[in-house]
Amino acid sequence: MSTSHFNKPSANLTQEGCRFVLQLLLGLLLGIGGMDKASAREQLFQPYKHGLGELRYIGGLPVVQLEGTPQEIGEQHAALLAKPAVAVLKYPKKLFVESGAEKVWPMAVGVSKRLLNQAPQRYRIELAAAAQHADLDGDEVAVANTLLEMRRLGCSTLIVEPARSQTDGPLLGRNFDFPSLGLLEKFNLVMIVRPEGHHAFAAVGYPGLIGVLSGMNDAGLALATLDVYEAGNKSPQLELTGVPLLLVFRQILEECTTVDEAEALLKRTQATTWANLAVCDCERGAVFEITPTEVARRDASGAILPCTNHFREEGLAVNTQCWRYDSLQSAVHGAKLDIEDIHQ
Repeated sequence: MSTSHFNKPSANLTQEGCRFVLQLLLGLLLGIGGMDKASAREQLFQPYKHGLGELRYIGGLPVVQLEGTPQEIGEQHAALLAKPAVAVLKYPKKLFVESGAEKVWPMAVGVSKRLLNQAPQRYRIELAAAAQHADLDGDEVAVANTLLEMRRLGCSTLIVEPARSQTDGPLLGRNFDFPSLGLLEKFNLVMIVRPEGHHAFAAVGYPGLIGVLSGMNDAGLALATLDVYEAGNKSPQLELTGVPLLLVFRQILEECTTVDEAEALLKRTQATTWANLAVCDCERGAVFEITPTEVARRDASGAILPCTNHFREEGLAVNTQCWRYDSLQSAVHGAKLDIEDIHQ
């Protein structure tokens, strides 16, 4: 599980940023057991510097910092993470094989490359630089960076607004629940990215992936994505004219500072598939129920906002039965929550 905790930002946000504590419990992130020992991780991630980029350990966790133009960030990604990226990028095809879908791999590659061509140019430049300088397999890079469009993944989130938080600021907790196939639990790390001309952000990610599954920016805007398995509005499960969602979610962190700004960006961007996106700024939270034809917003009730893998808004909801959601929703009737409560 990963939990984000913010204090209210100072008035001079551009100079000081939003003061926050981002607790990243990587061992619990995938729900697959305890954290690897630091010594084992150090064999996979070697501390190193390249230009403005650096890979180091903080509290036993691998943290990579990338900074500069898209070309520079891509080159830093390659220099610092090339070896583990080669291993991680085997995951999508292995997932296809394990799922009995190996025959559709060539089609998945073609769809992934088409979707990436519709991404903002700065991401295409960054990804191309990383692949070129690390000598990565282009097919594997494409599918990995459009994995939300290729495969359904399970997870849960809980947003606690300030009125129900013991910290005087909002809380956002999330977990992932999907097969690691003996790969992902070894290679997760914290990425801190400072793109030129945009907001800096921190994310829990993997070598070779440049999009965002879970992250928070320097304005205190945090988000986490959750897959959805069915939609009641008859929208297509895959829209080939859309922008890969992992990159859209990164774009939100780079360009937005509030929940409302995130909503506006989502509504002007063509979505590729069904997804929930939990978003929390320094004052409030919301869940955006995303389909290729519409984006609905669900706000907190009683300053508590749970989310799992179902749409719940009228017109989008199909099946709202979920014991995980009911468990999280029970927090509405309890006392104020702190970070430890969210972990549990």
